[in-house]
Amino acid sequence: MGKSTRPTGEKDPDVQALQTIITDERSDDSIIVMIPSHDGSRPQKELTDQDEWADAGLKLFSRLYGGATAFTALRGIWRDVDGTDLLDEPVMIQSLVRREDAENEAKLTELAEFARRLCRETNQECVAVICNDTIHYIHRSR
Repeated sequence: MGKSTRPTGEKDPDVQALQTIITDERSDDSIIVMIPSHDGSRPQKELTDQDEWADAGLKLFSRLYGGATAFTALRGIWRDVDGTDLLDEPVMIQSLVRREDAENEAKLTELAEFARRLCRETNQECVAVICNDTIHYIHRSR
């Protein structure tokens, strides 16, 4: 790695462009849903249909947002209210979304319904949906 040849105090135009994109000109968004690997009941049981849920999530995101990527090499842990550490190997479904699609109420309703169904059918306390840098927990019913 070489040292910068830019004079001291002069700002890097690429860094400035990235800062502008991140803060001022955001017109696209990121939406993520996590597909759990284990049933939320006690004792925890591994889900036998995680792949089917991930496929359903990918198809939903494709229809709603034009495409998605599933990340499968994830490991996580969370602490239950009783103090038990629970391991998870979730599938993360992510879509880069045009702003008008991210704000579309019908699309958000369909996403929330999917998350509630996932929550109910896999016995989860909640399912995480992440919009940009904010996490929202969707529960079984509203």
